[in-house]
Amino acid sequence: MTTQATTQGIGTVGKARSVLLSLALGVALSATVALAGTAQQAEAALTEKIAFSSNRTTGMGVDNPTGDYEVFTMNPDGTGLTQLTFNQVNDNGPTLSPDGTKIAYESEQSQDAIFVMSALDGSGNKNLTNGTNQSYYPIFSPDGTKIAYTSQGDEISNPQRDYEVYAMNATDGSGKVNLTDNGGGVTDYPSDFSPDGTRVVYESQGAQTSNPQGDWEVYRVNALDGSANTNLTNNGSGVDDFAGALSPDGTRIAYTSSGIQTSNAQGDQEVYRMNATDGTGKTNLSNNRSRVYDGNPDFSPDGTRVAYQSSGKQTSNRQGDYEVYRMSATDGSGKLNLTNNRRGVNDHTPDFSPDGTRIAYQSNGAQTSNPEGDWEVYRVNASDGTAKKNLTNNAANDFSPDWGVQAM
Repeated sequence: MTTQATTQGIGTVGKARSVLLSLALGVALSATVALAGTAQQAEAALTEKIAFSSNRTTGMGVDNPTGDYEVFTMNPDGTGLTQLTFNQVNDNGPTLSPDGTKIAYESEQSQDAIFVMSALDGSGNKNLTNGTNQSYYPIFSPDGTKIAYTSQGDEISNPQRDYEVYAMNATDGSGKVNLTDNGGGVTDYPSDFSPDGTRVVYESQGAQTSNPQGDWEVYRVNALDGSANTNLTNNGSGVDDFAGALSPDGTRIAYTSSGIQTSNAQGDQEVYRMNATDGTGKTNLSNNRSRVYDGNPDFSPDGTRVAYQSSGKQTSNRQGDYEVYRMSATDGSGKLNLTNNRRGVNDHTPDFSPDGTRIAYQSNGAQTSNPEGDWEVYRVNASDGTAKKNLTNNAANDFSPDWGVQAM
């Protein structure tokens, strides 16, 4: 986790967003199955699941006596809990493949390596990075055949040992390619794949030809060979841009930006959008008052809305803690505080459901549905913030929800 991410809130970089692509893939697969059979068969082929990490030690089907973090899945109502990893080390950051067959995650089994396994039962668990290099933030390509990730370590393609963005085959980890290869002192983290799988959006910090100031910028790069590397934000000294998320149609990128600029005279953290091709059309969507910090944007599956987290005193959040909001992806209108909890409750990392009607998020702080105040995974209606539900509801910590589909 970078300093930027730690300062501004849990999980602001590298959050996998393959869930946005799973809707389109799920619809296409359902249509194909329906042609061969019935609509009921198509519905049975894919079911919604939320993957998350937890250090729970008790409960039905839980086998985790050492209390480390393991990967679980559950139904969107909190039922159907399934433990998928059974290690005596921490397994974090699970992300579902768009077709629902696999889950990629980070594990300390082999010095922070990327593993992949069956999303159904955890079988076929395989170390994809399989070396001494630390690897983080796996992101599936839309067709599920590739994984983009960050790796740090001394190897032929990275003698400087800084963080670079790589791509590899999702089945066995073969075909590793260093996509960024930006030289010494540059740190790169992947953010998202384009819907057609041809590009990877990533964030980069450190002095380089395309960024002599060395602040955080959002880039795009060819996913096949690292060519056409382009600084999209390119905002000059003192402005940091990160956590880019592509719209489902691939035309826009929502991202987080902090630092004084024409559209943000206060210099606090705001959510922006821009054209994904060349970075034009930058628009400050959240555009809040001074000392309000907005970040972690996530597009709705239809691309019309952006969910984000916001902290700082404002009309809709007098306490100033972290809350989950949604707004128009076009101009930032229609802002609504969806979680709107009491003082001392912090809600982070919104993730739209595949149909866009609900949002999963992680929350900590004592509240009626969580008197212990530990980290829990919640869901809420995306339209109005109603039907808020604690899905994990135990005395352990549960976080990093990824809402997608699972092949049955």
